[in-house]
Amino acid sequence: MAQNVVLFLLWLSGRSLAGFPNQINIGGLFMRSTVQEHSAFRFAVQLYNTNQNTTEKPFHLNYNVDNLESSNSFS
Repeated sequence: MAQNVVLFLLWLSGRSLAGFPNQINIGGLFMRSTVQEHSAFRFAVQLYNTNQNTTEKPFHLNYNVDNLESSNSFS
């Protein structure tokens, strides 16, 4: 009985991991004058993507950055 429960839990955990994509797209919106925030965002994504521990990094992050004009409220 205990072996069946363990096998079921292993099967269930495998199914939950199989539903995640290998790559996730994220985005950042920054004002043109905020160079430090933009650099910190890129650094954090790069730090995550270069992590060698696969248990902590089940997917790869792709990032897109867009700069906003403070004078244009519709940008």
